[in-house]
Amino acid sequence: MRLFLNFLRVCALALLGASFQSSAQTADEARFKGVTLRIGTWGSATRDSLKDYVASEIERRGGKVEFVIGSPQDNLAKLIAARGQVPFDLYEFLGTMRPEIEGRGLLTKLNMQAMPNARAVATAQSGDMMVPTWITQEMIIYNPEKFKENGIPVPRSLADLRHPKLAGRVMIPDISSGGGIEAVGAFALTAGGDEANIQPGLKMIMEIPGVRFWKAGGEVITQFKSGDIWAAMAHGGWAVRTAQAGVKVATVPPKIGNRDGLIKDGYIGVVKGSRNQEAAEFFINTYLSSQAQLQFALKVGAIPMVEEARTKMAEAPLLRELLVLDGRKIDAMMHLNAAKIDLSRWNDEWNRVVSR
Repeated sequence: MRLFLNFLRVCALALLGASFQSSAQTADEARFKGVTLRIGTWGSATRDSLKDYVASEIERRGGKVEFVIGSPQDNLAKLIAARGQVPFDLYEFLGTMRPEIEGRGLLTKLNMQAMPNARAVATAQSGDMMVPTWITQEMIIYNPEKFKENGIPVPRSLADLRHPKLAGRVMIPDISSGGGIEAVGAFALTAGGDEANIQPGLKMIMEIPGVRFWKAGGEVITQFKSGDIWAAMAHGGWAVRTAQAGVKVATVPPKIGNRDGLIKDGYIGVVKGSRNQEAAEFFINTYLSSQAQLQFALKVGAIPMVEEARTKMAEAPLLRELLVLDGRKIDAMMHLNAAKIDLSRWNDEWNRVVSR
């Protein structure tokens, strides 16, 4: 009898445990029911990766995720025009835009305790209102076969894009594009100017015969595929995607002063006034998980912030070929000085010199 009673107690405890577990699972599945989280971010592979590997975790818990597509500059304009309204809950932007975003008070303080993955990558520079998500390497991407056929030397500097045989065959970022700020800064530094004096760089851009401008990185792939361009400035991920589209390309980190290559930093923050901060912080934490970071890197060609993902990324032959994955070389690359960048003035000067 005693054995039988003990057996009944064990069964009851097991059923009770299963009931608690089921209730916990049900609660987790409904955690974000009724929540629609909006993300201001890039389109193309960035949006697709976030949808598949990050937003899906919100949706599994009953929520909905929408993407507001645009370059960081475009989405900044939407935030400013909203005048206190919230056009999106989360905003992805560039490190070079931080002073303006901080100065305008557009973000809210993050609860780092709710984001253990973010705590692992946050830096003293990121503060408590934003966290870094990835870096990209701004490259000269070129078609080695066309260069060889036409006797054009392998480019080492952005100044080499002025070669007369490249007339009409070069594409660089428009200032309003996701790569525009770094491009203008890189040309300025190459030409002897700096972030406070971009005129030498704008002059160099206009010396590229028949230069073309892209506003969305997908244009780089399209133009390489059609054969209309033989060289471009864009981050290395666009080289990876161009190669995946069937076009043989090579990359060179441009020589800028005594450094090889230029880094672009990606950040994310919660927009002030968002009513979905818990879901937004869950999104950030998931974004910075090693699995999401790895899949994002493989699809976008960005360098992960999470070391485990960076190590696994190096196992992909195409990424090893077209990106710099040596940590020491990455650390030695140039960063623009965000504190010296006046985006309004840069745009005015660009419009006067380039868009006239």
